[in-house]
Amino acid sequence: MKKIELYTAEDMKKDLDELSDTEVALKKWKSILDALSAIEDVSIQITSFCLRHQRTGCGDCPIIRYDYPCGHPYATFTLFYQELRKLKMIAERLYAILTAIDIEDKELRGRHV
Repeated sequence: MKKIELYTAEDMKKDLDELSDTEVALKKWKSILDALSAIEDVSIQITSFCLRHQRTGCGDCPIIRYDYPCGHPYATFTLFYQELRKLKMIAERLYAILTAIDIEDKELRGRHV
């Protein structure tokens, strides 16, 4: 089991008194990225069905009675994983933007001190 801690709205309210807006935003999005990464790690792991049915070419797998085989482009698993990757890429982009804002903010504060 892997435990992931999520940065909550309550955490954000507490941190706003001590940290800059960008530092709080970075903590929030880092938490989101960590959660998405954990979900990605778990979702790409093989299922219990795989352990039992891969040896026989997945032909006996009960999943394929209801869906396409896992590697098929229209398989629910494949679609889920593709959408998860897109979501993670968007979150990574937001995190990069916030990191740039944080660096710029620190540079500006350094000039005005």
